[in-house]
Amino acid sequence: MKPNEYAVISEVAREPGQTQREISRKVGLSLGMTNALLLRLARKGYIKMKQLDWKRTEYLLTLKGAMEKTRKSYAYALHTIRLFQHILESVQSLMRSEYEQGTRQIIIVAWPETVKAISSALAEINLPGLQVEYVETFKKLGSRPGTIFIATEEPAPKPAEGQRFIHLLEVNDLKFKYPD
Repeated sequence: MKPNEYAVISEVAREPGQTQREISRKVGLSLGMTNALLLRLARKGYIKMKQLDWKRTEYLLTLKGAMEKTRKSYAYALHTIRLFQHILESVQSLMRSEYEQGTRQIIIVAWPETVKAISSALAEINLPGLQVEYVETFKKLGSRPGTIFIATEEPAPKPAEGQRFIHLLEVNDLKFKYPD
């Protein structure tokens, strides 16, 4: 099942009886693409199409469709957990390495959603005396000198005098893959 198919099947499961136009709008696909996907999903046995009148068709999830949606959701959850574990291990490894080289004060440029994960990763390892400051954007960081870890997709400016940037999360290396 492809990502667009999964999006359509999820929307049908979320609110049965929607029109093609409603499904199309909610999943962000063209009406023609939604129509093609609904027909394909019906041929595969994932959804059932029921003609209510000459103008309105009802789309319902079949048992096979519900099982496939559940399987995909489970695979996605496992993938996300593994990805999160990889991120935590990467954060811990980089922090340990810098700590072993004598770094005791760091600044982390990170969005608030990322800060909690980074804080959790650091709490699991013993780095006595490490002082961590979190800054949301490079604008708020300014030109303060120090070791700066980057954990955001915000483009990093050219480091100012005395600043050393280290990418904590290489977003491109994570290569999100929609699970099979």
